[in-house]
Amino acid sequence: MPFNKGGIRIIIVLVFFGALLLSFVVASVVRSTNTVNFCASCHEMRVFYETWNVSPHGKAEKGVIKAKCADCHLPQKDVLTYLTAKAFYGVNDIGAHFVKKKVDWIAKWEGREEHVHEAYESGCKKCHKDLTAPGIPIKAFLAHRAYELGETRKTCISCHKHVGHGDLVYAIRSRMKI
Repeated sequence: MPFNKGGIRIIIVLVFFGALLLSFVVASVVRSTNTVNFCASCHEMRVFYETWNVSPHGKAEKGVIKAKCADCHLPQKDVLTYLTAKAFYGVNDIGAHFVKKKVDWIAKWEGREEHVHEAYESGCKKCHKDLTAPGIPIKAFLAHRAYELGETRKTCISCHKHVGHGDLVYAIRSRMKI
C-alpha cells in the first residue's frame, strides 16, 4: 500500500526533527566530554591531570594558552577526523576503565601501545601557527625553520616533551614508588 502525500510529509518532518534532536544530543555529549574535569574524573587519569595542571599549558602562564586534553590528544585536522578519534578513544578509555583495575603506564609508555595516544601535531599547530616569527631566539628560529621546511623528522613533542605534562614518567614512577 503506497503512502499518500500527507504520510510522506509526516515521515519527512519526523526524520528532520529526529536528526535535529540527535545532533543536539551528540553536540551536548561532545561538549560535556571535552572538559578537563571530565577527563580527570577517572582515577586512571589523575596523574595526567596533576602533571598537566602544573605544566605551562595547565597553568597558562606567561601568555601560554590553557589547553584542554582534547586540544592536544585528539587530531585537529577536521571535524570528522576529530569526532571519529574522540569516539574511538572514548570507547577504548571507558572500556579500559571498567575492565582493567590498574594500568601500568610505564609499560604502556615504553611499549607505546597503539591506544596510548600522545599529542597530535595538528593540536600544536592549531595554536602555534607562526613558528618563525621575528623576535624569537635564533636557536628556536633555526629549529622551527627546519621543521617548517621539512628538513627534519622531529615532531613538536620531540623537542617540547615536557610542555604538556612535565616529566610524566618521573611522576608516574613516584606514584608507583619505583
